[in-house]
Amino acid sequence: MAAGASVPDDGQPPPGSLTTAVTSGASWSAMGRLGAQFLQFGAGLVLARLLVPADFGLLASVYVITGFAVLFFDMGLTGALVHQRVMRQADLDTVFWVNGIGGLVFVGLLAAIGPLVADFYGDERLTYLTPLAGLSFALFLGVSHSALLQKSLRFKQLALAETLAAVVGNVVTVVGAVVGLGPLALVAGPAVQSLVLTVLLCVAAPWRPRGFIRRESVRRLWAFSGGQLGFTVVNFFGRNSDNLLIGRFLGAAPLGYYNRAYNLMLLPLQQISQVMGRVMFPALSAMGDDRPRLQRAYRRTVTLITAITMPVLVGMSAVADGLVPLLWGDQWTTSIPLLQLLCLAGLPQCLASTEGWLYQSQGRTVTMFKMGAASTAVWVAAIVIGLQWGTVGVAVGILVTTWAYQPFAMHVACALIGLKGRRVLFDIAPTVLISLVMGAVVWAAPALLGLSRQEPLVVVGQVLVGTVLYAGLMLLFRRDVLRDLKSLRPGASRAAAA
Repeated sequence: MAAGASVPDDGQPPPGSLTTAVTSGASWSAMGRLGAQFLQFGAGLVLARLLVPADFGLLASVYVITGFAVLFFDMGLTGALVHQRVMRQADLDTVFWVNGIGGLVFVGLLAAIGPLVADFYGDERLTYLTPLAGLSFALFLGVSHSALLQKSLRFKQLALAETLAAVVGNVVTVVGAVVGLGPLALVAGPAVQSLVLTVLLCVAAPWRPRGFIRRESVRRLWAFSGGQLGFTVVNFFGRNSDNLLIGRFLGAAPLGYYNRAYNLMLLPLQQISQVMGRVMFPALSAMGDDRPRLQRAYRRTVTLITAITMPVLVGMSAVADGLVPLLWGDQWTTSIPLLQLLCLAGLPQCLASTEGWLYQSQGRTVTMFKMGAASTAVWVAAIVIGLQWGTVGVAVGILVTTWAYQPFAMHVACALIGLKGRRVLFDIAPTVLISLVMGAVVWAAPALLGLSRQEPLVVVGQVLVGTVLYAGLMLLFRRDVLRDLKSLRPGASRAAAA
């Protein structure tokens, strides 16, 4: 095949309507993400009892460095591949080799700066943990393969590969902690997971590079990926500035408490928003300039996401007093107020996680970069101010910032497809109100009944009451949303298409 030729079959959606393909893709993507996150969550429960908070704080500190640096080796090229109407062999080759060579250079640079990172945080163990943490990025060589699967909406294969890799990686992490590796276990598992995922993606998408990095491919991809890279860099810095500043000025243990609470808050957002984003980005790109269709698809998806994530976040905040010791043990009770505040701060982030789809699908990555820079400036300022009152002050700063900034951000993103941001807010308003009512009842119930919030059975009872109450209120007031949620079942799309 010539270097400039398109890639047959793999770059096109499967037969059938785009709506059916998106629904099926969302179902399988959700199953894969849920499976991987469930395994990670379960492993986290075990690790919280095998390791100490400072171990998690050390890795949170080093991942601020490694996660930021690795962005420059992808350069947003993956998104550029998915955004293309037709994938070219030369472009896939270029992305593959940029990713592969960049990973090797990356680990070498981390080894060189390891002593500096250790000196910055005041812990000599980071000298060797820093380059080892980079192995999880260097060993992943399946970027082009993943893009092919996403472009063709073959999310079943992608989900199976990610789930199996997650099983292997989390088993390695837990075994490492059991045998006494300490923080080393937290870098060994992800490295093995990346290697296994690479192998499985190569099997699922039997594409192989036939050329090397081509200058014309870099120029073509950069037209899209330049703004994407800029946004990713500023967004990463903003979203990780809390870890960086807490680790530097408050220490590893406070960062460990904060990081565990933040990661638990992120679970529903990662499981749902990122899953749908993986499907919606190529789907919205395929809709082109059909604005009425774009608007309907976006509004429906945002409504579904908020219907799933918001009650989970509100519920976790309401039961945090008993949930934290139940999951991680009494040594983690310092995380309770952090989890409560961060879960409430996560509600606007349910919307923020969808706005990138609009920028990317419309090719407006430069605008996305500018909005990301503004958001990061506000975010970091709130964290710096809140740092004066410790980790709780940081959580309050994040809470205030996200609620104040999100309506403006939604207005700008929706304008790209001729949609009023306030219309989206009106769409989700009933779900927000129902979630808050449910949360208030769940939070107040133990006190009204004279029960202890820390008792495991009380926590289980709160969860059950919240689930039944939310489902009942949705059945009364948002029956249309429940019908849409049913369509996400893997068999539902096939039945609808029959």
